[in-house]
Amino acid sequence: MIIVRPLCPACQTRTMLARITPGPLGFDIRTFECPACDHVHQTVVELIDPMKSPRTNAWLRGQLQAPT
Repeated sequence: MIIVRPLCPACQTRTMLARITPGPLGFDIRTFECPACDHVHQTVVELIDPMKSPRTNAWLRGQLQAPT
């Protein structure tokens, strides 16, 4: 999982992830804080099951094999 650190909307400094809290069903709320101006920014992110991602499915079909 890659967490993108957005720019602060107030001063354009790269923000720091402060916390992740549960949101509505299937979503998380990520709270970012700016180290320069202390602005707090929240985003809602859809949760994606890693076992259903295209990359995982390709790996399961391609490299994963039963022991011989």
